[in-house]
Amino acid sequence: MGEGCWLDPAANSRSRLCIRGVANIIGTDMDIVLRRPDPARLDEEADAAMAVQRTTLQATLPGLPHPHTEEEDRAWMRDNFARCSVWLAVDGDRIVGVATRSGALVRQLYVATDRTRAGIGQRLLDAMLAEAVAESILTVDLWTFQRNAGARRFYERNGFVAMEFTHGASNEEREPDVRYRRSIRVGAAGG
Repeated sequence: MGEGCWLDPAANSRSRLCIRGVANIIGTDMDIVLRRPDPARLDEEADAAMAVQRTTLQATLPGLPHPHTEEEDRAWMRDNFARCSVWLAVDGDRIVGVATRSGALVRQLYVATDRTRAGIGQRLLDAMLAEAVAESILTVDLWTFQRNAGARRFYERNGFVAMEFTHGASNEEREPDVRYRRSIRVGAAGG
């Protein structure tokens, strides 16, 4: 069953109200809309989402090896759009954030560098967690690089616990990483 989401007419801000399940569009805050990819524009939106990922990684983790060409990255993202649950954060026509999940694994969560610290990442994560609960997934995992201090603080602030540290031998970048896990209580996906 889907979810009914709408703007809260009693609030001065553009707050969202949602009931059960997950909708295809979640209300707007700060003029940013969370939505599913547009089926008529999947390739274009996958390419824009990959651009957010690439530029964010370049800005936050200077010197991180990038083992793929732009075309390989676009193909990978298009495959994610086809196989995973995807949420986009959109400002007008511009994609400013992306989150993907496959089962209990959050595969990616990236926000454009000029939009960080504005609550967009929180909204994307909340959508992923609410959707996981709606699918009866009560524990989610994710990986991030150990030196990505901002991402680590964000996940830890959101109840994720570091479960495993590696030297990066299993990731393509060969960058030390950390696996996080969070248990989700029904009714507490957003906090």
